[in-house]
Amino acid sequence: MKRRDFFGRSLWASLTAALAGTAPVRAREFPPGHDASTELAAPDWAPVFLDAHQNDTLIRLSDLIIPETDTPGAKAALVNRFIDKLLASESRETQSRFLDSLAWFDGECLRRYGAAFVHLPAESQLEFLNFVAYPHKLVTWKDNRSEFPGHSHFLTLKDWISRAFYNSEAGLKELGWSKDAMSGSFPGCPHPEGFHK
Repeated sequence: MKRRDFFGRSLWASLTAALAGTAPVRAREFPPGHDASTELAAPDWAPVFLDAHQNDTLIRLSDLIIPETDTPGAKAALVNRFIDKLLASESRETQSRFLDSLAWFDGECLRRYGAAFVHLPAESQLEFLNFVAYPHKLVTWKDNRSEFPGHSHFLTLKDWISRAFYNSEAGLKELGWSKDAMSGSFPGCPHPEGFHK
């Protein structure tokens, strides 16, 4: 396609969209001082995207991946609720990839232990996580079989859990953030007046 044709089609598409009369979508407005995290902490909270079993599995996984120590863990940071809210607005492909990883965990645990991940004893859950946390490759002479699928499913879930945790207040505090203090001073350019032309 030539540039002239591309430009003409782009202009035509823009004019068509403008004349179609689509009403602009208004952004949701919040009162000053509104804290959206209070919605996640509500006692009557229910998952929007995940079902109850998937939510319970996510809670247990997040608690094992980022446990509570001297700081709150992923469970206390309500990581499952944040992920549920994010997934509700994600593309079908992203939603499917996440649910496939959760389903793989349950399916593999059923095959190995005879129960879904969330219903296993804590020792078996840790054993299973240690099993999937590392890549498994069988490499022999001129034979490199594909990676163990459990590791990629683990990475998918760990990525979602860690990103959600480190975007929560508890995770940010663990990284050194304080909502009361600015980090450092910013004196400006140290060069004398007229140095930059």
